[in-house]
Amino acid sequence: MQREDIARLSIGLMVLLLPYAEAFTVLPLAAVFFLDPGTRLLSASLAMLLIMRPALSVMETNFPLYVIAISFVASTFAPLAFKKFDSLAGSIIYLMITVALGYPLAAMISAGSLSSERILFLAILGGLSGAFLHHASKQRDFTVPFGTAMVMWLFSFDYPLPELQRILLICIFALVLGIGAYWAKAADSDAVLSETIVCLLVILFGGLTWFLLLLAFYLMGAGFTRYGYAYKNKLGIAQSHGGVRGYKNVYSNSLVPLALAICYGVYGNDIFVYAFIASVATANGDTLASEIGETSHSKPRMITTLKETEPGVDGGVTPLGEAASLAGALIIGLLAMGTGMVGVFGIIVGAIGGFLGTNFDSVLGATLQQKGVLSNNGVNLVATAFGALAGAALWYVIQFL
Repeated sequence: MQREDIARLSIGLMVLLLPYAEAFTVLPLAAVFFLDPGTRLLSASLAMLLIMRPALSVMETNFPLYVIAISFVASTFAPLAFKKFDSLAGSIIYLMITVALGYPLAAMISAGSLSSERILFLAILGGLSGAFLHHASKQRDFTVPFGTAMVMWLFSFDYPLPELQRILLICIFALVLGIGAYWAKAADSDAVLSETIVCLLVILFGGLTWFLLLLAFYLMGAGFTRYGYAYKNKLGIAQSHGGVRGYKNVYSNSLVPLALAICYGVYGNDIFVYAFIASVATANGDTLASEIGETSHSKPRMITTLKETEPGVDGGVTPLGEAASLAGALIIGLLAMGTGMVGVFGIIVGAIGGFLGTNFDSVLGATLQQKGVLSNNGVNLVATAFGALAGAALWYVIQFL
């Protein structure tokens, strides 16, 4: 074992001091900081978390010690195991170690003030976010301890959770879906972790039917990426890496629906239901418009000027693409009604909100994306937000009908 690995293990073992020393654990961290240059950023990051806790308490803000404890595990013990495996297997091992060690530590530190369900949920969330950041970030000694702590802290407020077994089943269900996408070469390892995080949170705060809408979008996106792939590849406009999706694609299309599902779980207002449907309908409509529309043999036209342009140019639309976008949005609306999520108005909201959001995506592509202000992922994020606003506005109109 190398000297740096021993130093990281030593830092990890300091988590045992937290219940007794709390913020004073920075003293042994300072010793490691001076003794081992390779772990200085990690020591400093964890020390900052410990210093933040009493500083925030002065402002009557609680930064739980058990969150810091799980961050210790996620940034020390789990990464050492990650090195022994490939990216996906290593990420799963990373999650298992974080949960296996973080759960009992958090239970001990919370001293019965937290339910076992909440501790498990936070440990899973810390493990998933830690594994993702460890693989995706170049500054992992900073992003992993801070990132995992902030994610867990964000969800450390009081809200109802299902029983322990159901939380585990949801996590396993999400991982199995992600691994299936990985084996089907529809997603890379980072996208698997991202999808698992989204699935876990959407099901816990919204419900399984909410995630089924997102799942339909993921499946159709993966399927239609391969539609006419040879033709699109010949034109040079096919998805890169053979259509394998990365975490940026997952988050750019799922962050807005995720936020809406969480808002619904917290506030319970139906406006979030319709906004969610329209947001997912936008993502699905846009994906089908791009993947199917690019196979059109008619010349695309810029949505802002209606002048002919080349296939694959941002902001270019075709009649086939417009029809595909409406069909994609309509499918989400029909699925929302079919699962009992909403009534017949859900179809209207999905179709109209999704179609408007998809065309707003094209407008952004023709303007801000071509100017370099927004990337493709940025356009997707803004467009799904616009679709959500359109869905919320339609819900408001429905109240007067």
